[in-house]
Amino acid sequence: MASRLVRIAKIGEPFGIKGGLKIWPFYDYLLDLKKGQRIYLSWGDTLIVKKELSLEYIRKHNKGFVIHFAEITNRTEAEKLKGNWLLLEEEDLPVLPEGYFYSYQIMGLPVYELEGKYLGTVKEILETGSNDVFVVEGEEEICIPAIKDVVVKVDLKEGKIIIKKMEEY
Repeated sequence: MASRLVRIAKIGEPFGIKGGLKIWPFYDYLLDLKKGQRIYLSWGDTLIVKKELSLEYIRKHNKGFVIHFAEITNRTEAEKLKGNWLLLEEEDLPVLPEGYFYSYQIMGLPVYELEGKYLGTVKEILETGSNDVFVVEGEEEICIPAIKDVVVKVDLKEGKIIIKKMEEY
């Protein structure tokens, strides 16, 4: 494992008797993963790898997904995995269209107004349904809608976000 590991889903309850697992994904692309894809199981609530798994298949189920791995063949094995995270190497993440970012890329970035005023760093991203909201912690906590009218630029190379000044945060 040479690249950074990224959390892609939280493991929930076992599903069925053949080792299926309910998962709650962070990203919409999970159905793009292919059979045989290497996915890593975390050690509890960390990014430490407990086990490397090989994807058998994944499918949508209600509001989440059900996933099966070659190494997990029964409910007893699946029950032991609840509460862990599934991790993927950063280089295996699908490339997003221009202007789209993974949440882990946004978290912790400093936020500046166009005029250069530092506002703080992104500590949380809220999903509101219509658009995401960046919760920025600085002198005071502010919420910034992640829309084109407000967010001028997300610059991952320079590691910062630039926004237009708003009347009220």
